[in-house]
Amino acid sequence: MKKIFYISAFILTLSLASCAPSEVEDIFDDSPAARMDKAVKSYTEMFQAEGGRWLMQYFCSAGEPGYNYIMTFHNDGTVDISTKNSQVNGGAFITDRSLWEVVSDYGPVLSFNTYNKAFHVFSDPSLELGTAGTSSSTYGKGHEGDYEFIIVGSSENEVKLRGKKTAITIIMRRLSTAEAETDESYFTNLTSVLNATFNNRVNDYVLTTASGKRYICNGDGGPINSMFWSFYPEGGSLLDNGEHMNAIFTTHGVHFMEPLDFLHEYDENDVAAQSFEIQPDGTLLCTEDGKTTIKGPALADLFHQKQLGWNLSKVDGEMGGDFLTLFNQIVDEAKTTKVNNKPLNYKFQWLQLGYDNNKAKYRLYFRFHTGNNYGSIYVNHEIVDDHTIKFSFDPNADNAFDTNGSKVYGWFPSLRAMVDLICTGEYELSATNMMVSNPMTMKSKSNPNNFVVLKFETASL
Repeated sequence: MKKIFYISAFILTLSLASCAPSEVEDIFDDSPAARMDKAVKSYTEMFQAEGGRWLMQYFCSAGEPGYNYIMTFHNDGTVDISTKNSQVNGGAFITDRSLWEVVSDYGPVLSFNTYNKAFHVFSDPSLELGTAGTSSSTYGKGHEGDYEFIIVGSSENEVKLRGKKTAITIIMRRLSTAEAETDESYFTNLTSVLNATFNNRVNDYVLTTASGKRYICNGDGGPINSMFWSFYPEGGSLLDNGEHMNAIFTTHGVHFMEPLDFLHEYDENDVAAQSFEIQPDGTLLCTEDGKTTIKGPALADLFHQKQLGWNLSKVDGEMGGDFLTLFNQIVDEAKTTKVNNKPLNYKFQWLQLGYDNNKAKYRLYFRFHTGNNYGSIYVNHEIVDDHTIKFSFDPNADNAFDTNGSKVYGWFPSLRAMVDLICTGEYELSATNMMVSNPMTMKSKSNPNNFVVLKFETASL
């Protein structure tokens, strides 16, 4: 056996001797110092090329979300750095100019070597985080971020960096004028895309892996748009099976600071997803496998979320059939109905389907623009399937109304008919954006002409 090994090794040595020298000479013709100088020069030119404008997806630690920075590298050794984030300039847009260079260390290093008001707050050890940030920290540590980054790989339009102190992987992507005419317009658009992708009033987003395993995703201690995420397997609990991860949001989607290793650990057929790209229907698709998705809750499940009140839209074209007829009749009856021989002259404001937290019951909620004329008619709701909802109502049940609900239900035949319409048959739910699902259309399965668009109020993120 040893003889065979020696012969094989000898043959391999002859082969290498005959074919490799020219390749070795090409690779190692320059000294290590010369090769480093070439790499430094090459990366410097790359950063400056095509206008020199890049988007950095910056992370300073696992205790904070990622922050977007636009950096424009100039040939004179200066760089313009812009951002809009909660830790800098009171959250308002800011841009500042400082110096930069690619230097040689254990490898080529991108260094921002003079103070920049927009950027160096994260690497300033004299900062007490509680003064500029949202949580407290020991004085003398600050955000513990980096201002020097080892360049570990690149393509024409993307660079992978690693924080010199933190070793956190950071991505830089070339940014064109077509994508953002100005730095400030990028951040304005970023806010709009964030509002369209997430809503701070919706809970229980769903991550589904390629193998079909489902995880519930929520904000970790706050709304999900804060980019602190929690995960647990569907049917489990955050306490028993919870995983936690911070992320950054860009106009393209969501990128987690670290891969979601637990996906692979739970099922070896699933990838440890890290980046998700926004799709036309608003959902997020994993770029690593093209199969793992993050979507909003099933449409019918949104009716279980107690913080949402669904307004029946009265905008033209967003209500049809008997819904529109009865809504208009309620408006007319509110003005003309007489009580004690006097017209009420009420101005009807809105109808809403939602949860009454005080009564712990679902309701049809209404308001008239006269004093405190709010009222509730309590209904039951049943989820038939992910896209189908059904309501029922018993006017003789205990607590079927509050005081105003009982009065108005008795006064207005059109309101009684509206309750009957809502509580007759099954309604199919649909939405164009499956992440936020707002607005959502509710259409009668027995008579598609009867439909209404449902909307809940959204808070700016």
